[in-house]
Amino acid sequence: MQEARLGQLKSAYEGKEDPSRPPEAKAMGTKIVKEADKRVGKPVITITENENLQASKDPHDYFSIGRYFWPDPSKSDGLPWINRDGETNPDAVKASDEKKLSEMIHAVEYLSLAYYLTGNEKYGAEAARFLRGFFLDAETKMNPHLDYGQSVPGKATGRGWGLIDTRGFMILPDVLNLLEKCPAWTAKDREGMKAWWTTYGNWMQTSKIGLQEKSAPNNHGAAYDVQLSAVLVMAEKESEAKKVLGESLPARLDAHITPEGKQPRELARTKSWSYSCFNLKNICKGAVMARSLGIDLWNHEGEGGKGSLRKAMHYLVPFFKNPEGWQEKQITKLDSKEARVWLNDGAVVYEDEAIRNAQKEFAPMEKADVADWVSTPIRK
Repeated sequence: MQEARLGQLKSAYEGKEDPSRPPEAKAMGTKIVKEADKRVGKPVITITENENLQASKDPHDYFSIGRYFWPDPSKSDGLPWINRDGETNPDAVKASDEKKLSEMIHAVEYLSLAYYLTGNEKYGAEAARFLRGFFLDAETKMNPHLDYGQSVPGKATGRGWGLIDTRGFMILPDVLNLLEKCPAWTAKDREGMKAWWTTYGNWMQTSKIGLQEKSAPNNHGAAYDVQLSAVLVMAEKESEAKKVLGESLPARLDAHITPEGKQPRELARTKSWSYSCFNLKNICKGAVMARSLGIDLWNHEGEGGKGSLRKAMHYLVPFFKNPEGWQEKQITKLDSKEARVWLNDGAVVYEDEAIRNAQKEFAPMEKADVADWVSTPIRK
């Protein structure tokens, strides 16, 4: 989250006059508090409620099934399930813990922001309650690993690809910062969370499954670096986070983005537009985090012009107005909403007319999600 954005939200919510403040700030603040109110007093969200323990028998273990896997129609039992890239299996989604994890993250995001905006300790206390329920309380906590993420029935109890499920962890350093002075978020809670993230970060960097994801050559590898950086920050290992963002992620950029701005490994997918946007979005989140740690990825360019975020944006921008010109495989409609994050970031960090015009037309800030709005840098 950007400090300047938070300041705009707070002044708008308090009704202070500021002609430089974007007009949507007041509506954003109102939405945050309304969403927080919906979650006050609700039961904590936890993965231990999932009865579909098809890989692990421990309800504290995160579990999901690869969303693009389906029963094999040629087999009487359907096993092993087979991959249909880009085609989401609703039964796989229903059996997975990913929705619960996402709901928890949204809950603590809105509650912590409402605590910041209003100063009302009930919101901070509720955010603390949700965090304890998901990560710390003995009866409901998640074990700090993803050994059973994106399993494939009949084939694999867990895969490295499962780490993409927890990419939402990227926002939690900001949530914890907002709760830093909250009386309900105690020193014991902070130490417990630090220990959780330390264990999870070690698992990411040493386990077979964690190392599988680290070696992924496509969007999974980039998302791994960004998530790991956030985890290391929460484990109070900022120097290690800087190393990931300053060394590993730039190497990913060079491997992912050609001098023309193409992302070949994403273009090879059945939803090539979607994955090009998805990869670029996650990398931009990493670039925002990197800037806060004194590292500039926005202007990175590797040997021969590879690895440029700006070039990757330029390659995609023309297809907003000319979607029929997209020649790569895309089994769903080209959706400009998938590009909002990187367009909003690009319009701020680059003095670039093409990117800024596309952002104004296809990704106006008043339509941004709260999490994206508060994390988008402000143009200086």
